[in-house]
Formats: sequence, structure tokens, C-alpha cells
Amino acid sequence: MLRKPESVGVDADRGSGFRLVEWPVESFLGQIPTVGREEILRLGTPRVFADEEALMWEGDQSSFVVVLLEGWVKVTAATENGHFALLAIRRGGDLVGELAAIDTLPRMATVVAAGPVRATVLSAEAFLGCLRRHPLVHQVVSGTLGAKYRAATRRRVEFAGYPVALRVMRVILELGQMYGRPVADQHGAVAIPLTQPEIAALVGAAEPTVHKVLRDLRRRGLLSTGYRSVIIRDPRLLRAELACLDSGSRAVQENYRAAGA
Repeated sequence: MLRKPESVGVDADRGSGFRLVEWPVESFLGQIPTVGREEILRLGTPRVFADEEALMWEGDQSSFVVVLLEGWVKVTAATENGHFALLAIRRGGDLVGELAAIDTLPRMATVVAAGPVRATVLSAEAFLGCLRRHPLVHQVVSGTLGAKYRAATRRRVEFAGYPVALRVMRVILELGQMYGRPVADQHGAVAIPLTQPEIAALVGAAEPTVHKVLRDLRRRGLLSTGYRSVIIRDPRLLRAELACLDSGSRAVQENYRAAGA
């Protein structure tokens, strides 16, 4: 479900004009009260980021906050072996970089545009001042931080104890529910703007293993893949397949624990 706010005005001197923007109701901009949303958009500086342009860098000492208005970003972090881990994706309506504004420590991740992104950038001072003036906005920020922590914890648990196929299906369904876009002429199908290597990074598995899982799901008609996207052809069927695989995995784990006892 999407919230359609009134037209959002940005600095006409920057040539952006007025636009109608839609944000998911579960996103940061979708949850906060209108008065808080209007203040944040007024305090921020409008920015447009090109595809693959970094909004912020891991380890940087900066403390500004970015509110995404339109487009998608990838949140990544470097690993010990020199590769990268894809931690999350975020879309219009979401907030990124808020932790550095709150704790003043170096940034924990790099955020890169996945296609053109329109955003507004706030200094830490402006952002924190808004939180002090609007307790409900502060409450939403606390809730989004908690949700990100819960998701990261759940993913670590899954990496340790679940097979790759289950992790791939669970992540794809989760992203499809949160960020999926309807596919024209395919009733019920949703597209996720991720490549296969990015899915491998997100689930913490080797690319060949993830490719094999995706190939099997394509063969069975549950998924299809396109340029920089994965399409869930029928989320209900994929969810049923996940439930079946999940129950089997839990049974194996319970048997293993019983044998160890």
C-alpha cells in the first residue's frame, strides 16, 4: 500500500520544480506525521545521484543523513577477504545514514545508487533538531533502527543454520514484499532490482551455488531473471515452496539436536 502525499516542493532555483511522489506506508516518510515530513523536506538540500554514484562511504567520518525520495540504493560493506557483502537495499521513502548522525562514529557501510536516485540531504544538526521537536518522528527513527537490527540478526542466524536454497527464497520473498514492483502483463508477478551476484552477496553464499538455486527455480517456473532484476512469477507459489523447504530443514535440525543429546 502506498501513501500519496501532496505535491512535494523543492528549490525551484535548482530546476526541480514540483513533483508528486509515492512512498510505501512502512517506509520512514510513509510513517512520520505530515508536519514532520514537511519539515524534513524543507530542511534538506535536494540532490540527484547518478547510477552507481556513492551517497556515502564505509569508514567515512561524515554525519549527514539522506532521505530517499525516488529510486533505489544498495547498502554494502567490505569483507575481510576483499569482497563486499550486500547488507540491504533501500528505496524511495527510506532513510539512510542516520546511525552516524546519532552516534557520531564512522559509517559502517557504503550506500550506492542502483539507477538514478532523487534524495534530500540533511546535516546531523538539522536532523537531530527535527527529532527533538517531533517526538513521533523520533519514535519512527527508533523503530526503523530496531527493524534494521532485527533483520541483520535474523540473517546471521539463517547464514549459520539454513541451506542456501532456503536463504535465497526467503530473501527474494522478503525483498519482493517490501520493494517489489508489479510487472506489466504478468498478473501477480513482481520484479526486484537485483543482479544474481548481488543476491549471492546478500545471502552470504558463493555465486555458483546461488546460480544453481536460481536456475532450478527458473526451470520450475517460480522465477525469471532479466537485466539487473529478478522476477517472482507467483509469490504465493514461491511462498508455499519456501514453507515446504523450511519445514524439512527444521525437521533435520531437530533430528540433529536429538541425536546430539
